[in-house]
Amino acid sequence: MRAHRLGLAARHFAEVTLIGPVKHRGAWGALPQEPWIKPVESKSFPKFYKSMLEIVAAAGGDVLIAVKPYLASYGVGLIAAECRGVPLILDLDDLDVALAPHPKRDLGESLTDLRDPASVIYLQILSKATVAAAAITVASTTLQKRFGGTLVPHGCPTELFEPAAIDRDAARKQFGFSGQVVLFPGTRRTHKGLKSLAKAVSRIPGTRLAVLCRPDDFCQPEWDEFPLIRIPVIPYSDMPMLLAAADVVAIPQLDTEAARHQMPMKVYDAMAMGKPIVASTVSDLPLALDGCARLVPPGDVGQLTEAICGLLEHPEEAQALGKKARARCLEQYSMQQVAEVLLPVVSRVTQRHNGSGSSSA
Repeated sequence: MRAHRLGLAARHFAEVTLIGPVKHRGAWGALPQEPWIKPVESKSFPKFYKSMLEIVAAAGGDVLIAVKPYLASYGVGLIAAECRGVPLILDLDDLDVALAPHPKRDLGESLTDLRDPASVIYLQILSKATVAAAAITVASTTLQKRFGGTLVPHGCPTELFEPAAIDRDAARKQFGFSGQVVLFPGTRRTHKGLKSLAKAVSRIPGTRLAVLCRPDDFCQPEWDEFPLIRIPVIPYSDMPMLLAAADVVAIPQLDTEAARHQMPMKVYDAMAMGKPIVASTVSDLPLALDGCARLVPPGDVGQLTEAICGLLEHPEEAQALGKKARARCLEQYSMQQVAEVLLPVVSRVTQRHNGSGSSSA
């Protein structure tokens, strides 16, 4: 999704192709299906060599942008850039080494793990090789402090998120919402604070928590006590409808290393839809949402409950905050604004490389 969003921004000033390895299960279900996205079959070593050759052959831009320091992105990107004689920008939207499982310490297991291009061993090595890129872009100020580079926010394709264009009653019916609904629009990860959010919502009578999930998510007995509405992963084109159907959107990141470096993408979508938002004071959430959302300390179930209740019980205040959030998103985080930040980075590496402007990415 980060690669897609950078592609949307770059399409304001260049021809863009998004290339990436896809396993037999298919691409991430939320990823928009667009003609400029070119999947390559993902394979393990030694067959990954063929995947790598396909990616290098398809990477025909004047500038390459590798999203995340994985072997199939940054590693292959470095090879493609060297073979084609073009500059490579490395984009970091997470501290991926903090999200990855711990590497296997047994030599035999490690050697077996090396067959997987997504191995944490390759990730750790490439995360230390960021200086090989012609430039770095990042999605949060914490990543910027750690790796340097230019802060390029995720932004939002705001033209898709028009509250006035959606029938909210029809949207609620489509997703089976009744009564008050708090929405968590992201993916399930421990650092995203879902357990704290579920506890908070369970304390508010008549209120349920809607979560996006894969088939095995939230099926453990520990989640049975919470009032969850489980929604299968939806296409990105349905996200405006889902946001419109909710009463409050919650982004309750915890204070962990992974969360401090990450800026949740869905917050920009919620802002664009003019939704009342409750978020924790982690990463750049306070910067993006200053004055247009309820902010609470991470992991504080009591304050999270109070903030959600406040928005549900005072709809006029909630609506006013939502309008402010939408206005800020339109002003600062549309894809046009993101393009205006990305273009100088692309121009600099192109001019430094061959003295000309960029025509494709």
